[in-house]
Amino acid sequence: MVMRCKNKILSLLIVVIFTVSFIQSIEAFDPSNVSIVYHIDKEWAIVWINEDASIDIQYNITITYETSAEGYLTIGLPARGFDIILVEDLSENSLSYQDVSSGSYYAVEIYFGHPMSPGESGTVILVAKVPNMLFPDTMNTGYVGMQFVPTYFDVWTDDLRVAIVPPEGVTEDTIKTSEPAFLSTVGGSFAVYWSQSNIPPNTQLTFGVSVPEEYVTLSPTGVGFGFYLAIFSIIGVAVVAVIYLRRRKEVYTKPRVMIEALGSRRGLTSVEAAVVVDIPPVRVLTMILFSLLLKRLVLVEAVKPVLKVKKLEDMTGNGGASKKRYYEIDFLKAIEPAGSLNEQQLARTYLSLSNNVDRKMRGYSRADTVNYYKSITTKAWEQVTHAGTPELQEEAIENNIQWLLVDENYKDRFKTAFPSNMMILPRPGWYWYWYGPYFSRGPIRPGQATPTSLAATTPTPGAVKPLPMQEFAGNIVSGLESATNNIVRDVEQFANKLLQSPKSSQSSEPIRRKSSCVCACAQCACACACVSCACACAGGGAR
Repeated sequence: MVMRCKNKILSLLIVVIFTVSFIQSIEAFDPSNVSIVYHIDKEWAIVWINEDASIDIQYNITITYETSAEGYLTIGLPARGFDIILVEDLSENSLSYQDVSSGSYYAVEIYFGHPMSPGESGTVILVAKVPNMLFPDTMNTGYVGMQFVPTYFDVWTDDLRVAIVPPEGVTEDTIKTSEPAFLSTVGGSFAVYWSQSNIPPNTQLTFGVSVPEEYVTLSPTGVGFGFYLAIFSIIGVAVVAVIYLRRRKEVYTKPRVMIEALGSRRGLTSVEAAVVVDIPPVRVLTMILFSLLLKRLVLVEAVKPVLKVKKLEDMTGNGGASKKRYYEIDFLKAIEPAGSLNEQQLARTYLSLSNNVDRKMRGYSRADTVNYYKSITTKAWEQVTHAGTPELQEEAIENNIQWLLVDENYKDRFKTAFPSNMMILPRPGWYWYWYGPYFSRGPIRPGQATPTSLAATTPTPGAVKPLPMQEFAGNIVSGLESATNNIVRDVEQFANKLLQSPKSSQSSEPIRRKSSCVCACAQCACACACVSCACACAGGGAR
């Protein structure tokens, strides 16, 4: 009896001990302690150095999760006083974020909007402005500079690219770099560029730049910079040590190559694309005239000796033509009552267009964008030349005519793309043909082409005679050439107007993309540029 009692007591004790241990294990469980396995597919960083010694940082980072995760990416910033300008995904959807700065640690945490599944990728584009980031160069008198350490992770990074854009006016002859750099452009501005692949975990790479001091105005400082440098160096070491201790248990994974998704700037109109591919300004203005012809907002009254254009009201009856683009509105302002074109207003039209395109291109690769729109023009020509019948070819021309004109070699393509024995029947509805510079009909007398009578003068189907396709193409080419040659009186003088016209004001807040970084300050030692500078050191993480 005593033995049975002892056995029951022992069994009860075992059950109690197991239950208590189980409860404690549940209470001690912290989901945040679970190792998150991920890798960085790409990290692209652009730094714009501003005249007030601040910098704009754009990060474009793609992360792939190998395990389930909450869907957060932590991004550190180099100093207090930062201003978050933009946080988006690739579809330009805003992402929520919160400032998680604490003490000397400055960071934001970005949420993808949903938990991440194994194998799922996400791209964050963050743009931030950070003040007072440039300091005197200690090796080059008369220079100021900074050193940038792009965000680093405790996992492999497959593709790292860094571009630093100096203030306007700095050239390859006056800029100094700490490491050999490639010369590049960002949004049409001069830049220095570095790239590396397969970056090991926790690798900190430093890229330094110095520029002549006349291009940057440094903020006055009270306490000597060395004092702050010593303090921030200690803080930086402490932050890195804490991050390392907290994350040393995480599992590393080899990176995987990911298709580039943000190289080219898509969504531009044919006129804007013409600016990107460096079509001459006068021909770009001719393309704007052509877009107004397509919308039936103007007609060409005469081509020689100078181009004369007549403004029309919306004749479509559905308001479609009233949806004018900004450069079309500017062009219409250049049309004088007598039909001549105000060349000063034409210059302003082109400069406004060019500046808007530059703003849209900020943060995108110009070379990739040029290749993208050249591929569009190639596809447009393929649709025209591969059409099986004259009717299909007419439809292809009508649908693609604006993009055909973006082709730098459109004259030769128009003359050689069509068989010599093919005939075409220009459609009566091709307003751009009958009332553009292509159709030789002589000058239109005043009052002949009013908004009410113009439709009546459009050729009827029976009045249109077929003509050889090559002759039709030749008419278009010669008409465009005549319009281009006569849209301004003197191309050289017009070019001078482009130089003399005041530049449109541009936003000081560039459009960038997301990133993650933890920053500290350090003494910079460089071969060509040496500055005691505020470094943008970065230690990012995910959960």
